[in-house]
Amino acid sequence: MRASYSRTFKIKAVKKALNRHDATTIQEVAKTLGIGHSTLNKWITKARNLEFESVSVNEITSMKQDKRPQDWSLEERLNAITACHSLDETKKNEYCRRNGIYPHHIDQWKQEFIQILAGRSDGL
Repeated sequence: MRASYSRTFKIKAVKKALNRHDATTIQEVAKTLGIGHSTLNKWITKARNLEFESVSVNEITSMKQDKRPQDWSLEERLNAITACHSLDETKKNEYCRRNGIYPHHIDQWKQEFIQILAGRSDGL
């Protein structure tokens, strides 16, 4: 018997796949959700082609316009790190939700900048 998934679950799965961490594959996202990676790929394709069952055009448009964390420029990443620097966890989470990222992206980007700067200071 085929598994049946709710519309909400499919939408969340697609969003999670599109906003995944740089090093995370779609296969890994699918595995954490307990679905096949081909199923997740099919849902992503349907969402992008506006063929997703019972999903409003606004939801699909939102998914298509969401900027993946790996698509942020270095300047945008630095601005996000700076904006979150003095925020408490609640405000940081709000900032991240508004911008379509997760707090771990801010932390990862900060560590990447630190590593870059540490590498440059070794040569000085």
